[in-house]
Amino acid sequence: MAAYALLVYTSLAAPAYARAHSHLDPAMLASYASPWPVALACALAVMGIMLALISVRRGEAWAVWTSLTTLTILLITRIVTDPRCFVVLDPHQHGCHTFMIAIVAGVVGLVLVGLSRSSYRSTDTNASPL
Repeated sequence: MAAYALLVYTSLAAPAYARAHSHLDPAMLASYASPWPVALACALAVMGIMLALISVRRGEAWAVWTSLTTLTILLITRIVTDPRCFVVLDPHQHGCHTFMIAIVAGVVGLVLVGLSRSSYRSTDTNASPL
């Protein structure tokens, strides 16, 4: 859930970031700070929050896979369109650090849910084999 909250924060902060860093490429800033990308990212984040609060918390496999697919689509799209993401490992350069932290937090959380759910199934003697 923290990953999706960071995604909402990053998306809603994009217009303010674009105004504060007017020395950066205006075309690149416009592509992230315009209403369409902000609304799309917020809509995906709300979907992820709802999945995390209801279905993922229950351990439903389809919800875990849906959340993982959503994070993967966001990651691939951002890496392909934003050259700053290639310098994310260098702490001395600006990149998409918050976005990458959100992706890593989301994937780690989903892996932990999957592992805890599989260990729960292996200890539950009343569980169906399916």
